[in-house]
Amino acid sequence: MKLLSNFELQTTLALAGVAPASPYATSIADRTYALPTLNFLGGAFSTALWSFQQFFEVLRWTPEANDCDDFARIAAGFAQMLHYLTPNRPPATALAVGELWYVKDSGEGHAINVALCGPSPDGVVFYEPQTRQLVKLTDTELARVTIVRF
Repeated sequence: MKLLSNFELQTTLALAGVAPASPYATSIADRTYALPTLNFLGGAFSTALWSFQQFFEVLRWTPEANDCDDFARIAAGFAQMLHYLTPNRPPATALAVGELWYVKDSGEGHAINVALCGPSPDGVVFYEPQTRQLVKLTDTELARVTIVRF
């Protein structure tokens, strides 16, 4: 499993264009991050996330009570929980899956997940936890990132 330091993760995000205008809007809490694979995000993680949400009956979007920021928060926390439970995981690491808030091209605010699946800017991917799919952000949306939290 590939690892990145806090600084390397932040630098990779910035090189990929994922950098809020305010330096206070980025929170990268841990020292070392393990990188998930695309296969994990699109496969086992998505399946397990759906089962988890179904078990707790939180699959349905509800304004303010269970909306995009809640889906993103649950997905990021769930990814970390799975990482913690992974046998032989690198010790003292978090998983490089976080929350990303931005303004969509339509003008509305939205929250999804961001993950680093590789150590270069090409490894930065976006995950829509409401549909459990990898998504692309437009250049305009990337320029309007408001919060990044790992």
